[in-house]
Amino acid sequence: MKLKFSIVALVALAAIPPLFLPSRSAGRELTNSASQARTPGASLASWVVTNSAPATNELTFPDFLNEVAAANLDYAAQRYNVDITKAAVAIAREFPNPTLSLSGSRDLRYHGVRASDPEGHPVDQTLPESRIIGLDQPIEFLGKRKWRIRVADQAHRAAAATIEDFLRNLKLNASEAFAQALAAQLTLEQQRRAAEYLARLVSAQRIRFKTGDISETDLTQSRVDELQLQSDLLKAQSDFETARLGLSNFLGRDRGQTTFILRGRLEMEPRLFNAAQLIASALRQRPDLIALRHARDSAQSGIHLAKANRVPDVDVGLALDYTTASDNLVAPAPADRQLALSFSLPLPLWNRQRAEIQTAHLSAQQAQKVLESAELKAEVQVRQTLTAYQLMQERVGKFRGELLKGAEDVLTAKRYSYEHGQTTLLDLLDAQPADNDIHQSYNDALADAAIALMEAERAAGLWDVVF
Repeated sequence: MKLKFSIVALVALAAIPPLFLPSRSAGRELTNSASQARTPGASLASWVVTNSAPATNELTFPDFLNEVAAANLDYAAQRYNVDITKAAVAIAREFPNPTLSLSGSRDLRYHGVRASDPEGHPVDQTLPESRIIGLDQPIEFLGKRKWRIRVADQAHRAAAATIEDFLRNLKLNASEAFAQALAAQLTLEQQRRAAEYLARLVSAQRIRFKTGDISETDLTQSRVDELQLQSDLLKAQSDFETARLGLSNFLGRDRGQTTFILRGRLEMEPRLFNAAQLIASALRQRPDLIALRHARDSAQSGIHLAKANRVPDVDVGLALDYTTASDNLVAPAPADRQLALSFSLPLPLWNRQRAEIQTAHLSAQQAQKVLESAELKAEVQVRQTLTAYQLMQERVGKFRGELLKGAEDVLTAKRYSYEHGQTTLLDLLDAQPADNDIHQSYNDALADAAIALMEAERAAGLWDVVF
C-alpha cells in the first residue's frame, strides 16, 4: 500500500510515541568478560568506544554536504591512500645506500710467539696483520631511478584522482539520501494535514450524531477512516525517521544520535543537456577515468623500468688497507698502506628480466583495455541517465499540470459539498486517500527527478545540484 501524506493535529501527535528515537545509553564503552578475553575474535577490554552525543538541529543541503566532506569517516580513511602513494614517490627518489665494510686479519700461528735473533735478543714473530675499511656504492644505469620515480608519481596521481572520485560519489550518494529524506518529510507533512482534517471531521460528526443529524453508521465510518489514516501516518513517520537517521551514515561519529530537521525544496527547474557535450565532459574530466589514465601511464612506465633493470647495477668500492709491520726472522716486513678501487658487476647469465618485461607489457595492455572499457561504459551511462532524467521531468510535468491541482480541487469541492449536505460521507472519505496518493506520488516524482539529475551529472562528471 502506498504512503498517504497528511498533517495530524498537535494533540494527536502528542499521543503518538516517537519512533526510532535514539537512546542516551547507546554507545557505552565496550567491556569484556574474562571468558571473552580468552576467546579469539572476542572484543578486548582495552578497546574504548566513543559515546555519541545526542543533538537536534536544522540541516540544510549545503551544510550537509560540507559536513560530509569534512567529517565522513570512510572518506577520512580513503585519504590515507594518497599519503601512502606520496610516501612511495619519496622512496622512489632515494638513491641506493652505500655499504661500509670493516675487516681485519690476525696471525694465529705466530701471534705472541717470540724467538731470539743471532745476537740472542728476543724478537716478536707475529706476521703482518691487515686492517681494512671500505665503502661500496651501487651505481644505477639506464634511467632506473627516473622510471622508478615516474611509476610512483603516476601511481600517486591515480590515487589522488581516485580519492577525488570517491568524494564525488560520496557527495552524490549523500545527496540522493537527502532527497529521499526530504521527500519522506514532505509526504509526512501531507499525511499529517489529512489526519488533522479527519480528526476535526470526527469531532464534528460526534456533535452531529448527538443532535441526530447523522446516523451512527456515518460516525463509525468516519472514525474507521481516521484510525486508518492514523496508521498510515505512523508508517509515514517511520519511513521518514528511518531516512532522516540514515543521513548520519554520511557524517562523523558524533552525529550518530542527531535528530535532523531538514530544510530544502525538491522543486527544481528542468535542465536541458546536450548528450554529445555531456559525453565529452565525462571522458575529459571524470575523476575515475583520470585515475585509470594515470594507472595506464604508470603501467607503461613500468615497461621502461623493467627494460632498464636488464642492465645490472655496478658496485664501486673504495678501500683503505693498512698492514702492520713484522719482525719475523724468516720474512720481516715494514708497515704498509694501500688504497684500493674496485668494481663489481653481476653477470646476467640466468636472469635477463624476460619474464618481468613480459609481465610489464601485459599489465600495460590490461590497463589500456580497462580504460577503454570504462570510457565505453561512461558513454553508455551518460545516455542512459540523461534519458531517465528527461522521462522523470516529464513525469513531474504531468503532476504540475492538471493532476495535482485537479486532485486538490476535487478534495476541496467534496469537503464543501459534504459540509453543505450536497454529497455523501463516502464520497468525501474516498476523495481524501486519493488526494494523499497523488501528493505522495508527486513527492516521489520530485525525489526521483532530483536523483535522476544527480545520476546524469554523476555520469558526466558534473556537480551543481542544490536543494
